Amino acid sequence: MSTGSLPSSATPTDFDAAAAEFLAHEAERLPDLSRCTVLLPHMGAAAPLLAALRARIANPVFLPPRLTTFRGLAAAVPVAAPVEAQGVRLAQVHDVLAHAAVGHAQARWALAMELLELIDELSAEGLEPSAERTQWLAQVSAAYGRRSNALLEAEAVLVLELWRAMHQGRCMDPMHAYAHRLAQAARAAAGPLYTLGLLGLTRLERGLLEQWAQRQPVRTLPWQPRLPERHALCAALWPARPDAPLAERMRQLAAHQPASPLLPQVRLAAAVDLESEAAAAAAQVQAWAAAGLSRIALIALDRLTARRLRALLERSHILVQDETGWTLPTAAASHVPDRLCALRQDGAYHRDLVDLLKSPFVFADLDRAARLQAVAALETAIRQAVVLAGLPRFLELARTEAPHTLPLLERLDQALGRLAGGPYTLGEWQQRLLAALKIIGADVALAADAAGRTLLERLQALTAEVAGHDGRYDFAAWRGWLELQLQRATFREDDIDSPVRLLSLEGARLREFDAAILLGADAAHLPAACDGAVFNDRVRAQLGLPTAAGRELGQRQAFIDVLCHIPHLLITWQARREGEPNAASPWLQLLEAAHRLAWAGSLVAVPPSTECVPSVVMPPQPAPPAPARLPERLSASAWQSLVDCPYRFHARHILSLSEFEPVPEEVAKRDYGQLVHAILHAFHRAHPRLADTPRERLRETLTRLTREAFAPLTARAYLAVAWQLRWERRLEAYLDWALAHEERGHRWQTGEVEYSRLLDLPDGRAITLQGRIDRIDHGPSGPIVLDYKARRRSDLRQRLRRPGEDVQLAFYGLLTQAQQAAYVALDDETIDLVAPAGELPALCAREAARLSATLARILAGAPLPAHGAAEVCRYCEMRGLCRRDWREEAAQPHTDGRVDPQPAGVENTPPTRGEPPCQTKTRPN
Repeated sequence: MSTGSLPSSATPTDFDAAAAEFLAHEAERLPDLSRCTVLLPHMGAAAPLLAALRARIANPVFLPPRLTTFRGLAAAVPVAAPVEAQGVRLAQVHDVLAHAAVGHAQARWALAMELLELIDELSAEGLEPSAERTQWLAQVSAAYGRRSNALLEAEAVLVLELWRAMHQGRCMDPMHAYAHRLAQAARAAAGPLYTLGLLGLTRLERGLLEQWAQRQPVRTLPWQPRLPERHALCAALWPARPDAPLAERMRQLAAHQPASPLLPQVRLAAAVDLESEAAAAAAQVQAWAAAGLSRIALIALDRLTARRLRALLERSHILVQDETGWTLPTAAASHVPDRLCALRQDGAYHRDLVDLLKSPFVFADLDRAARLQAVAALETAIRQAVVLAGLPRFLELARTEAPHTLPLLERLDQALGRLAGGPYTLGEWQQRLLAALKIIGADVALAADAAGRTLLERLQALTAEVAGHDGRYDFAAWRGWLELQLQRATFREDDIDSPVRLLSLEGARLREFDAAILLGADAAHLPAACDGAVFNDRVRAQLGLPTAAGRELGQRQAFIDVLCHIPHLLITWQARREGEPNAASPWLQLLEAAHRLAWAGSLVAVPPSTECVPSVVMPPQPAPPAPARLPERLSASAWQSLVDCPYRFHARHILSLSEFEPVPEEVAKRDYGQLVHAILHAFHRAHPRLADTPRERLRETLTRLTREAFAPLTARAYLAVAWQLRWERRLEAYLDWALAHEERGHRWQTGEVEYSRLLDLPDGRAITLQGRIDRIDHGPSGPIVLDYKARRRSDLRQRLRRPGEDVQLAFYGLLTQAQQAAYVALDDETIDLVAPAGELPALCAREAARLSATLARILAGAPLPAHGAAEVCRYCEMRGLCRRDWREEAAQPHTDGRVDPQPAGVENTPPTRGEPPCQTKTRPN
């Protein structure tokens, strides 16, 4: 994807005007500028500003001005009074809500956090709680534009009382400490103050500038746009006071600027999905790097896409310096305390247990390979015994089936014991958590990991912060508090230094980059949605608080700054999310419409849905190469897999890939079928000749066997009763068929028996065919193979209608040399046999010849393409390997009627079921 010609690296910097303005006032102070202070929006702007000053000062040795932010300025000023920790303040607000029974217990922490943030906003604007409740209620009611009512009064009074309580607390809250420090800094002003690029100042911060100006000069430094033509475009798009329609403004702009200030350096691109968006961005970064552009910004509007992009770049050996970091709960190390708490709260659910035991951050004192091997044995035992939860049950299971995991489970039991009981204070809960982590050896492992070390330090800091808070909480309440505290903590890597930076939109302001990619620029992320607030925007405006409109204005200014200062831009978003159309940002839609009006050209990459794809998609999946060997034994299901989809056969039976079967938590139809098989086998073993037993007794036996078979399932899964009733409704129908079948001369001989035989291949080799037969009867024409199917007759007839599509009965005929074979359809009101057309011996001979020839072709090197029909792929666990979903997504029609082309080498032809396997539909490249 091209973004135009590249500029010379010798262009003036964006900070030249600011440096010139600063020195115009302060040159006489050289070489000591340390008494001057420059306030920046973030410290990322410090280095380029200092470089611009250095370039204009002849003397290479000088003391620079103090470059800082409002927060940095305040942090340098001590306060005498202690400052209340946010964790304690949150707990105090929660306690008030709990005492007043406000909100549901599970949502109370979130409500407390929202109220605390509102109180801090009020303090940040320098507001004080009203002395009179009636005055406050009148102010809020006037803002709502209605008379006061009970609900409105309750909300307003709650905020007022909390505000008063927090304002009159024993300790200074963080916002009042911030105000005190800013005031102290202003009173101690010893030199001029300069500001550069500040937006969205609070009343406290504006007050600092006013107080400083009373003692020393306060000046604003200019930050001139590197690309003034784009700045003129933005001014026409978003004028302070629109004096003409958009079309007229664009016409006037085009008259002064005949050429587009955006093309070809700025491009918009709608990707098919997240993977395509990240891959397109990765390809663009590589192209820019190859062209000599090194300073590249990755602006993360969508964090999920940004993380995927980072992974793709690091795979290509391009390191990314992440300035945004990520919240601690998203770090792998954080799942240790999370799983530990989940085990305590949810009764030791098996998935949480296995996840914790497999973690690299636990049992650091044990050999990891041996531990994982032992845990694998326990996991297998859990799956076979179908144990869903309960640590005592897992301990009992480990004693018999996985003894090597017994020491792990005993230590875990001891750790969970530290989290039992309560209520305790927050500090006591924190101490118990740290002790539990130590018992399972997580403290050492976490301390050896960067994110884990940050997590431990945060847990220890929280323990110290809440030591003086004496409120008592049960386990669930403490866990809710802890989750909120960790969500507010951020981990940043400090061991990567790269010119490719991942940062926020606001963090990209006042930075010097050659190129940038805005990721996730859809309507949901640009502008970013504002979180819910206790008061609506009208009330917030009346109270002097920031509003959604104000925050959106700040985001738009940051977007304009990026557009006017970074030459090369690629702006991406996903055209569809979760199968639904996903609109681009309204700012991008306006930019595109204005560009078309002024210069009759589109900024959107053409075609928008495929521009991202050709250079970044993986090559089409080639058919797997000829295997070095066939499986030693071949079952009916393996042969059916080869007929349905050769690729699936290759993955399942040659590579031996398979999904790890989860512990069954609900009864599926497969479980139902297996139980019915077992019931009928036990029934016919008890009554091999039905005519010798009265029908009433047969019904009693069948009912008893049914209830005995379903009892273990109904004990652990209540919905298994529905499956049991479903089968019990078929008992009379089954007896009707079985007795009639016997009257026609068929006698039950055996069931659930293993058969095997050798099949000769054309090259002289042989393969063993094997299978388990549900039932073999002896009839007037000889043995008959019966296979129970919990399906309807119509479905089974459909399977057998096309010769060669269903291979099971023919395969069983090969194994048993039976003269007949049929399915027993068990899911209709009446039960009957469904048999294939034609004579079984002839069908078996044709199937043997086809099987032998097909296996010989595989050994000779025939490809094994993925060409299963839709009904085969629907439940196939290998569809992620063959990437069928990706091919279908790439072929989705667009709203304008276009269809993305198939990847090179893949024919867009429907597969034909029942044709000889290995008929290639994918041309190898």
